[in-house]
Amino acid sequence: MIELSTPLSQLKGARVKTLERLKKFKIETVKDLLWHFPFRYEDFSNISKISDLKIGQRAVIRGEIVSVKMWKSWKKRMFIIEALVSDDSGSIRAVWFNQRFLITVIKKGITVNLAGKIIETKGGLTISHPVHEIINQQPTTDNQQQELRHTGRIVPVYPETRGLTSKMLRFLIQPLLKSIGFLEDPLPEEILKSSNLPDLETSLQAIHFPENISEAINAQKRFAFEDLFFLQLVNFRQRLRLAREKAYSAEIDLEEIKETLKKLPFELTHSQKKSLWEILQDLKKSHPMNRLLQGDVGSGKTIVAVLAALSVVKDNRQVAFMAPTEVLAQQHYGTFK
Repeated sequence: MIELSTPLSQLKGARVKTLERLKKFKIETVKDLLWHFPFRYEDFSNISKISDLKIGQRAVIRGEIVSVKMWKSWKKRMFIIEALVSDDSGSIRAVWFNQRFLITVIKKGITVNLAGKIIETKGGLTISHPVHEIINQQPTTDNQQQELRHTGRIVPVYPETRGLTSKMLRFLIQPLLKSIGFLEDPLPEEILKSSNLPDLETSLQAIHFPENISEAINAQKRFAFEDLFFLQLVNFRQRLRLAREKAYSAEIDLEEIKETLKKLPFELTHSQKKSLWEILQDLKKSHPMNRLLQGDVGSGKTIVAVLAALSVVKDNRQVAFMAPTEVLAQQHYGTFK
């Protein structure tokens, strides 16, 4: 049985070159591959009649290969494959560049789906360098409709590298989704229900081969939620660990703080006072403070931090005030004095 931890090298038909290319993306196991998510989608779900095509349109057509030929362009030194494709409404040329292997695939008499951009050439309308998918005209053994990967549906587009295309990734991922064993969902069922999110198996199918864009969006939301959910759990665990640690409990002299505030050439805002008060209360506790003071540039974060530091210094303790650059550190030093 194929599991998430199964190395791709153990899969039947795994090619060494493909495995090497996958490693460039740090994809070595079944999980690595299934979690290599698309970054966008092409809507190739609607098959157009050839007679309805327009210049500049990205379209999907289904037709029969009437003729096919290959020649070499000496000017650009590339092999060109040209096919004439027909449906019941008309014909159109299809052209591929530097895809010599297609001459053994795109054969006269077969039915194909082609997805690509419609351009105008000297020979008339042409579908340029289209994605192809051969349509099986014979019924399958279980009498089910052929499941499409590259055309006639919402098609995933993945991060790619040289020699590793989205078409190749779709070819690898689709059968894995069918053969993978039971997947235990790391998110509790009650969390999924309360957040209206799909389960893991549904999400994996939908993020790679959605029936519509809404399915893909819901799957993306689920995986984004999962990442944030576990990040929050890690943060919560760290807070619990900090809560068990011992720390110096500062004695805060509020009257001295008030006297210091009177010496400032400005009055603190309500938000600054509130933030300072919360920090001072934390400093009085006997375990480490875990706090982020957040605000826009010029909102007064520095003065709050200075007053908090000063309150600890007044209690005969040392404070380290860190800045990301030496220039900023010098500026703070001047401001503090």
